[in-house]
Amino acid sequence: MVNNNWEYLYQSELNLKKRIKVACVLAYYNGSAYFKDQLQSIINQIQKSFSLTIFISDDNSVENFPSLDYLIIDKTKNLNILYRKLSKNIGYAKNFIYSLSSIPPEFDYYCFSDQDDIWLDNKIEGALKKIDFIINNKPILYGGRTTYYDTNCKREIGYSLLFKKKPSFRNAIIQNIAGGNTMLFNKAARNVIVKSINETFDIVSHDWWCYQIITGAGGYFYYDKKSFIKYRQHGKNLLGANNSIKAKLDRILSLLIGKFKIYYNIHLSTLEKNKSLLTKENQLVLKILIKGRNQSFLKRTISFLNIGIYRQTIFGNLALFFAILLKRL
Repeated sequence: MVNNNWEYLYQSELNLKKRIKVACVLAYYNGSAYFKDQLQSIINQIQKSFSLTIFISDDNSVENFPSLDYLIIDKTKNLNILYRKLSKNIGYAKNFIYSLSSIPPEFDYYCFSDQDDIWLDNKIEGALKKIDFIINNKPILYGGRTTYYDTNCKREIGYSLLFKKKPSFRNAIIQNIAGGNTMLFNKAARNVIVKSINETFDIVSHDWWCYQIITGAGGYFYYDKKSFIKYRQHGKNLLGANNSIKAKLDRILSLLIGKFKIYYNIHLSTLEKNKSLLTKENQLVLKILIKGRNQSFLKRTISFLNIGIYRQTIFGNLALFFAILLKRL
């Protein structure tokens, strides 16, 4: 199902050893409609300080993978492109995470790419400038905002929410704040993510899992208020804009009616199986949270208040309170 049979589609003749090595995991599935623009935008990244290797993991697409003959590649760039096709469809979240475990651990930084966005040409360089000075033996995860565009990626239609509260495990355990397409993380963070994979590994969202497990392990999360992504909105998006009134109401409603609880159960179960990766403090947060879910209203409320879990907005925290009240968490 998940193989390591990566094949080169393009291999640079350059070998600039002193550069920072970045690996980009692109999860692909029947994405030929917008794939050309996205891949070209990755290839067009300004590479002042890094070399780039793109790993395209095809989640057993029905359609044929498109030819790359159309690509315009600057031969002076240190760039490699590899491809594999899975024998069984496993879903986008696992495709991203399992791909991390199947590519060489020789890279300094790793990032995720969807198949239908467009990246600004300084996306990776900008992220590296924000976190490369931080001590590398600590797990570090960068994520930020996105800019929403129409189907043709020509007209700007808005931005993702701007979050102002400090990122932490107490926030991550209840909410994700950055899309995977914005994320870049160091080798130490990659190792934590890979260690979390087990025989019964199950998650709803790869980006939410990265935020949870890396902050849970005591890692550092850098939230960038700037956007380097053109996030194309179209009928086949798995995840769409999160800042519309409808989207906000949908999130609140999913909390109140218990829909969120279904997804939450999956991630809590996977966190429980990986509690050895968490700091002692965050192990305690997880333990109290799991125990508190089954307590009486008063004890449950006191438990959740004591551990200090929170969402990023006033309305989000209000919905969280009612979810606790109605036992929908």
